[in-house]
Amino acid sequence: MRGSILFVCAANVCRSPLMQYTFLDSVADSEQWAVSSAGVSAREHAATCELGRAFVRSEPLRAAASAHRATPVDGAQLRADLIIVPSRSERAALARRAPDARWRLFTLSEAVLLGRHAAAHRLHETALRAPEESRPGAVAQYAEMLDAHRGSLVIPRPRKQRRVLSRREAPHPLDIPDAHHRRRHAHAAVLRRVRAETAEFAAQLDGFRDAPVR
Repeated sequence: MRGSILFVCAANVCRSPLMQYTFLDSVADSEQWAVSSAGVSAREHAATCELGRAFVRSEPLRAAASAHRATPVDGAQLRADLIIVPSRSERAALARRAPDARWRLFTLSEAVLLGRHAAAHRLHETALRAPEESRPGAVAQYAEMLDAHRGSLVIPRPRKQRRVLSRREAPHPLDIPDAHHRRRHAHAAVLRRVRAETAEFAAQLDGFRDAPVR
């Protein structure tokens, strides 16, 4: 087992289930990962949104997404090796609830940017030099590496506001906003970003253990 990952959004009916099933669809040997999702303010047993399910590419995982029911996040789940959220508001809420989890807690965009930084500077080489028997699981080790380099993160400028997202202020670059109750085009734009960034995050993490050490 490579480790545990928890995806958390607000209601656990849209962004976090899509992250969960996209991750499982993107990694090799998905049974080697303990992956779950939950919501900060989830209404228990609520069904996933129809549009979110449509964005799950794999037919078997789309069926799993259809059967998924919302779960409020609990303390046991917050012991996961790595916790990924769509925005800083969920990150702050979970950090208040479980201060000891702060170092394992990232927004999806933050994790992707840190993963790019790690790859560009070959930070995995240092992370993987410890004797294998003394290393934590791959996910916990990856979380440690990302946290150690948070201060190196260069936050990109906010994206230009598109008409599809109306005239609202552009979201912070580290945030993927909740568009569940917005117009369909805005909702779909957010889900496309969730899927693309989750797939990139999965590729970064999946390749971490197998990265060459020099």
